[in-house]
Amino acid sequence: MRPDTETLAPILATGRVERVSTRGWGRHRSIGAAVRAAREDTVIVVAPGVYREQVVLDRPVTILVEEQEGTAELTSTEGPALVVRGGAATIRGLTFSGTRPGQVAVSVTGGSLTLEAAVVSGGTVEVSGGAAAVLRQCAVRDVTGAGVTAAEGARLNAVDVRVDGVDGNGVVLAGSARGELVGVHLDSITGAGLVVGGTATAVLDRCELGRIGAAGVLITEGATARLTDCVVQDVAADGVRVTGSAPFDAAWWPAVKPGMLAGAQVGDPGNGGVTLQRCRISRTEAAGLLFEGSPEVRVDDTDVERAGSAGILATGQSRVALRGVRVGHTGQTALAVRDEAEVRGFSGALTDSGANGVYASGGRVLLRDCEIRDSALTAIHLVGATEATLVDCVVAGTPEIGVRAGGRVLLQVRGGVVEGAEHHAVHVDGAADAVLRDVTVTGGTIGVHLDTPHRPLVEDCRISAAVQTGIEVAAGCAPTLMRTRVEGCGAAGVFLGEESRAVLEGCEITEVGGSGLAVWGAAAPVVRDLRLSHCKKNGLYFGPDAHGLVVDAEVSHTAYPSVYVGSGADPTLLRCHVHDADEDVSQADGAQATFQECWSTDVGSATWGSIPAERSALAVPALTTGGQRRPGGKTLPVASEADLDDLLAQLAALVGLTGVKKDVKTMVKLMQMVQRRRAAGLSPPPMSRHLIFAGNPGTGKTTVARLYGQLLAAMGMLASGHLVEVDRGQLVGEYVGHTAPKTEAAFRRAFGGVLFIDEAYALVPEGQGSDFGQEAISTLVKLMEDHRAEVVVIVAGYPDQMRHFIAANPGLSSRFSRTLTFDDYSSDELVEIVEAQAGEHDYRLSPDARSALRSFFEATGRGEGFGNGRFARKVFQQLTEQHAARVFELINPTDEHLSTLEADDLAGIDVDFRE
Repeated sequence: MRPDTETLAPILATGRVERVSTRGWGRHRSIGAAVRAAREDTVIVVAPGVYREQVVLDRPVTILVEEQEGTAELTSTEGPALVVRGGAATIRGLTFSGTRPGQVAVSVTGGSLTLEAAVVSGGTVEVSGGAAAVLRQCAVRDVTGAGVTAAEGARLNAVDVRVDGVDGNGVVLAGSARGELVGVHLDSITGAGLVVGGTATAVLDRCELGRIGAAGVLITEGATARLTDCVVQDVAADGVRVTGSAPFDAAWWPAVKPGMLAGAQVGDPGNGGVTLQRCRISRTEAAGLLFEGSPEVRVDDTDVERAGSAGILATGQSRVALRGVRVGHTGQTALAVRDEAEVRGFSGALTDSGANGVYASGGRVLLRDCEIRDSALTAIHLVGATEATLVDCVVAGTPEIGVRAGGRVLLQVRGGVVEGAEHHAVHVDGAADAVLRDVTVTGGTIGVHLDTPHRPLVEDCRISAAVQTGIEVAAGCAPTLMRTRVEGCGAAGVFLGEESRAVLEGCEITEVGGSGLAVWGAAAPVVRDLRLSHCKKNGLYFGPDAHGLVVDAEVSHTAYPSVYVGSGADPTLLRCHVHDADEDVSQADGAQATFQECWSTDVGSATWGSIPAERSALAVPALTTGGQRRPGGKTLPVASEADLDDLLAQLAALVGLTGVKKDVKTMVKLMQMVQRRRAAGLSPPPMSRHLIFAGNPGTGKTTVARLYGQLLAAMGMLASGHLVEVDRGQLVGEYVGHTAPKTEAAFRRAFGGVLFIDEAYALVPEGQGSDFGQEAISTLVKLMEDHRAEVVVIVAGYPDQMRHFIAANPGLSSRFSRTLTFDDYSSDELVEIVEAQAGEHDYRLSPDARSALRSFFEATGRGEGFGNGRFARKVFQQLTEQHAARVFELINPTDEHLSTLEADDLAGIDVDFRE
């Protein structure tokens, strides 16, 4: 607006006025002449008209347009119409115009310019060189190039300014410029609305950007930007695109180890970076918010609506914090994360997306107290090397999967709800690993589907109303399910696929349309403290050839027999109770189940006997039964001389190991004496069954461990005596909170048998005091104390390194008080191993071959890692290959030729001495 008469009156009364008019009433015909004549405190008053000149200002001056009809227009054919080189200039009400496309109409290279109620048409405004410009209630329109540019340390302040009709970018801040825009409107821009690059800083408050041909806001390099209460809409590209930024100057992004995102917070970022607060981004043809490169961004209380592609896309090494951000009605995914980007979202909502609610193919994602609703595809789809954590989130309404983790994803879900998925509610496959804690899963064809070589954990969860199975474990998978309730599912409560190795503890399955727990062929679960009720088929179903150990289970109100065992299946059930059912146990022909201390009450057709109520299911009964056969099961193992003699004969038949054989026989005698003293009412001597096997590779440690377990089972000191062999990889997790469940899962698979930890020293690698192996050791020490009677633990490895292992935790030395030393095999013993291998495969060694083989072993170097028995077996394999090549050349070879290994067969064999 121009100054009115009342505004000019006091100025004119001072007499410090220079008048300019093209019609002769003023002293000057040009603005430039008035500027040259003016003193420092003079006001130049310009009458309407067209002034064709270039005005250069290098000292303080005030220029006002007279309040009359018409426009005062300044235009120049040679360069900018206005050039400010120094001083403080104030201009009000003037119109500046350019005559050529791309021309600069107003140039400020020094000093400062305050431009009020002005119009710049057909030319740009350019501020540079440390100059400052203030634009109030101005308009910049019909420009080719940038509407307003500030660069090279310039300062720009724009209030209630409108920039429209620009064939190029609206406002550009470059170099080290700083721009503050308040109430600025950018409209009808063919390029980007606002560009902030270099180390420039932009502060926008209550600005509106619309009908933009490129990005609404583009922030690059090391720039800083703060947008508050701004609107960006109707954009032909990304609403806000950030390809780089200055870092925040505060420790706002606490570093976390892998797997610790659940505890990650975001602090006050201070200055720097990019901040959006209470903004609205809508109707963009590309992403609503795009972050790439390595910017640091915080977005608070902001709406992103109707983006043509992703609502928010983070790539590269972006760090993005979202608080109270709402993304809705996107053409594609609401939140997409790629590469090494990290996004932490709090109290937000992702709704009505045209594809996924969240899609991540790398990087890290944390969502806390967020809602992901009504996505057109899978609600949360995670692939690649993504680490994702969901805390107290609601995932609801998708025609596909609620939460899917594939690739190499590490997924943690804590609290919250997954509901309304038409396919699987939670699906984990590929090489992904997952931890689900305190999660409510409702609906879906399958509640939770697990198909991964890792050991996912489902703990304190509630799975209900699945159309088919509540929890489905695919073939070969080994999850741990703890204190989880499954109810109201149309088919099985929990299904364990072929060769799966699940651990279930403290779980409850009820009101299901199929069997409560279905164990398929060759699966071998370890189940403890299970409650099964109101199943429309069996409570426990063991399919043909299934295995497993079930301890302290309660089964009731089943429509089919509470326990079914298929042909060839051999599960062991210990202290299980069936009640309120028509039939307790049904076994197919060829079933080989073992039932120990199991009983039935209130059962129509009972196979198991009744056990008095005072015998608590939690008591630990003796496992020996004097050969008594339980109804419907196999004879329980007893300490019979025949069993022991057979197992001890197998031990004696092993090559070498003289000291080990002596030690094992001594322990057998000691345990037999313990049994006799107990039978006589005498207290047993102190004895630890846990052992250290110290020796080099290939010295028979695993074989002896297996026999040791069978010996204990034969004497009634273990339920089954089976061997579970693990190493560091099966005990130690990849992130915080993962190790203890993995270790517990391995331990529980060994219930009733032996847990054999090969290369146990790897749990305490040199120089890694904070390694997760220490957590595995602490977990083992506690489990060994809590389950002294149920599991024997044997740790094995190189002698020197095993001493380092035992010293790693004070509890280890007290639990492993006996060490069995496995000496390397002598050359004669290695020959004996080869001969035994030959005999098993219908070969024999000629005398010359035996002598040559002994010489070969004598000459073989035995450095670190020598494979001993494994080495001998490899030698035998190559002997047979050389023999086959030799005999193949013979015409009509005899049986003697076909079965005899000669010294010549040793020629040319090349076997690595290491294991």
